[in-house]
Amino acid sequence: MASKPIISKDNSTSPKRSTRKEYQQGFIISLIIFILGTSLELITGGHGATLPRWPVNLQFGIAFMALLLFLHFYYKQNSIIKWLSRVPAAMSSVVLFTFLVLILGLTKQNEPDASEISILTGFSHLRNSYTFLLSGLYLLTCLGFVALRRLTPITFKNIGFALNHLGLWIIVFAGSLGSGDLERLSIYVNEGQTVNYAYDKLQQPREVPFTVKLVDFDIKDFPPKLAMIEQPEMIVPKDLKNNFLQIETGMQIKLNNWDISVKEFLPSAKKEGEKFVATEDTFNVPAAFIVATSTTGQGTKSGWLSCGNSQKEPSFMFLDNKFALAMTIPTAKEFSSMLEITDNKGKTELVKLIVNKPIHVGAWNLYQTSYDEEAGKWSTLSVIEAIRDPWISVIYTGIFMVLAGAVYLFWIGRNPKN
Repeated sequence: MASKPIISKDNSTSPKRSTRKEYQQGFIISLIIFILGTSLELITGGHGATLPRWPVNLQFGIAFMALLLFLHFYYKQNSIIKWLSRVPAAMSSVVLFTFLVLILGLTKQNEPDASEISILTGFSHLRNSYTFLLSGLYLLTCLGFVALRRLTPITFKNIGFALNHLGLWIIVFAGSLGSGDLERLSIYVNEGQTVNYAYDKLQQPREVPFTVKLVDFDIKDFPPKLAMIEQPEMIVPKDLKNNFLQIETGMQIKLNNWDISVKEFLPSAKKEGEKFVATEDTFNVPAAFIVATSTTGQGTKSGWLSCGNSQKEPSFMFLDNKFALAMTIPTAKEFSSMLEITDNKGKTELVKLIVNKPIHVGAWNLYQTSYDEEAGKWSTLSVIEAIRDPWISVIYTGIFMVLAGAVYLFWIGRNPKN
């Protein structure tokens, strides 16, 4: 009679299920890393870590990859290495890194007027803080070991898993190493002016490998809005229905106890005596002729409204002892620069730079960011941001790998035979 096979209770070849204690250990380590990074910021006065630049950052990267490979192939069974390659460690590292990225995306960085506490803890310069650096190192270590353990045996499922994790590893790896090489400069150029220099965050001039000539700067505004305000403080009453609607000819609305009618709206006007007339003169203002009729028997009021500008006083319409009508200052709908750009090879091109539509000049991306806001639509100054990120192609490679891995896993999921 054949004996029954003995089933071992400890099957070392099967994946071990993660325990609650391991997850607790992972998040304790994440907390320690967060505290350690913040402490280093406090000790150094909130100056952050000095990020290496090319080629030192590449040398660091190669050394780090070599260390991961060495530890994986020669110390794979070490308890620490095994723990770092398991889900609890990877999960805790992802949570910590994601938390810091969220803070990075939701807060203003490198602001000159940042609070002292945000500077000392590194939150004002999170990208080059010790906390972010240590968090990225923890994430890269965990992801690296996890991906290496799943590279063998080569199976359909492991291919998709490796693409996802290696792609994410490359994104974080290139983003971290490339931080020292990332250049973000501001170019200030007036109409008719040609410049070949920009300014860093410390307002130090830097020469750039191209020239920019501002041929023309153009702003298109949204129509101004009609607002009812309280006197004498000129404050906006709370929860007033129909307040702050865009002004247009023929508009009729009810504001508080007044029926308001816009008889005429002039987007570009100047004041002549007691009225406004249409004009295209410099420093013109929007104006509207308003008729307001009281619904409580206070009669009818009429007059001109204007928001004014840096050269002209605004015009209000006082309805009674408590309320008045005002016109808001128009906000920019779109602003753009017509630029003549000459690259380092002497090639000149006429291009239009619009907000959220960057143009490429060699390794640089140019973005339209601002203008002289005091001058408004008469601004002759254009503020352009120039960004150079030599590691961006590596990051895109990682993104492509993550997407390819997701598509691949979806495909084999629909084909169970694979």
